[in-house]
Amino acid sequence: MNYVDAVPNDEIIYREHNPTGLHVIPDFISAEEEHQFLHIFDWEDDSNLKNRQVKHYGYEFRYGSNDVDLNAPLSDKIPSVCDVLWKRLQEHGFDIEVPDQLTVNKYKPGQGIPSHVDRHSPFGDTILSLSLGSSVLMDWKHHSGKYVPIVVPARSIMVMQGDARYDWQHGIQPRAWDPVIEVRKDTETSSNIKVITSDTRPRGTRISLTFRKTRQGPCECGYKVLCDRGGNKEIDDDMASHLEELHVHQVYEQIAGHFSTTRHKPWPKVQEFIMNTPPGSIVLDLGAGNGKNILNRNDIIQIACERSTGLLAECAAHTAAVRGAQCVRLDVLRAPLVDGRADVALCIAVVHHFCSEARRKQAINTIARLLRSGGRALITVWAKDQKKSNYIAPNKENSDTNVVTTVGGLNLPVHENRTQFQHSDLLVPWKLRQINDKKLSNETNATFLRYYHVFEKGELDKLCDLPDLVIEDSFYEEGNWCVICKKL
Repeated sequence: MNYVDAVPNDEIIYREHNPTGLHVIPDFISAEEEHQFLHIFDWEDDSNLKNRQVKHYGYEFRYGSNDVDLNAPLSDKIPSVCDVLWKRLQEHGFDIEVPDQLTVNKYKPGQGIPSHVDRHSPFGDTILSLSLGSSVLMDWKHHSGKYVPIVVPARSIMVMQGDARYDWQHGIQPRAWDPVIEVRKDTETSSNIKVITSDTRPRGTRISLTFRKTRQGPCECGYKVLCDRGGNKEIDDDMASHLEELHVHQVYEQIAGHFSTTRHKPWPKVQEFIMNTPPGSIVLDLGAGNGKNILNRNDIIQIACERSTGLLAECAAHTAAVRGAQCVRLDVLRAPLVDGRADVALCIAVVHHFCSEARRKQAINTIARLLRSGGRALITVWAKDQKKSNYIAPNKENSDTNVVTTVGGLNLPVHENRTQFQHSDLLVPWKLRQINDKKLSNETNATFLRYYHVFEKGELDKLCDLPDLVIEDSFYEEGNWCVICKKL
């Protein structure tokens, strides 16, 4: 039992300044103008994204690659009612190019958007966002670890330039309420501090109008970490982490439900491996996805570890009836679990998502650390050679000549699905198929790009060559290189 003299202070204090180049202008439009904008831009159930409804003007903003196709302009241009905004911005001291692309997002209470940065090269140096209907708390995250919560009021306009435009990611957490933030004077430093209090404010339906000016050619911003300008170079850990955030973690959050519907049962070799697990064993599934590898066995302890919150929810539903099965959110690179306790470890189709050899090696080291002496692991990755698999579609030619430039100047080709891999590091499209209306007649699609490092023969074996691991078997199965190893 513990005794306290006073109720603990549960307020969270942030001393970070707002990102340089971020300006939020409150009451930028009047209530009457907001009503006019809502009349034009509000609509019902015309969505092509799971977590919000969206419309495009000028060019379609492509979620997943965060850019536009300049060769495919839309017939709907930015409505003339928006012209008042450019003149008013000039009055506030912002001399900007008139945007030619508009994305309208409609967020109902409980909906949000993952942290992201608009790709540098397709758009100019200013991004504008007009908020209608409801205020919202927006999270701003810097690759150095800084975090700043920003309140975006209704009828305000947000101007993103400089650091805010190029060097920070922003997103909105999916929840029906926001904590109340107060700006107070720090008595010690006399500077302003942001305090997240225990009070909450409900969200209403919010419509955001995001304006961009398109451009062509490589970016010349000078910001390296999140930039997509050309010129491949060796990728460091910080850059790899952000590439994974953009093209692995954020993607799986968006596609979790659809991805789960395509994963039904364990692969034969995986099932064979785990079925031989003795009673009483502790089994770790590192990167469990929707939990398809969890067996209906009550005589073993199975722990499904997954980083994606969306897939973790799918996994929890899948394993709810299995006694002794648990689902935990976990990053394979860190895995804060007790060392040397697992009898069996699975790591199925995970390691190929890490963006550098050092991080792939770190994942294998995690597996070795968690295994007890005598424990065994099965690790699988995508193979670059798909000639002996069912992945390749007959008579389909590879046309992956379109290069998408991504984080830190790393050029990554976009793979043509169902064709032979031509590159070791690439982006693989996931086409999100959704049914939008109640009559199940209106299908819409969005394409998201997932990072993969596809493995050459022997590459996974070399990765598993650790002092405390011995490889018992190495084999190829249906487009995957597989290794079974044992801890000494």
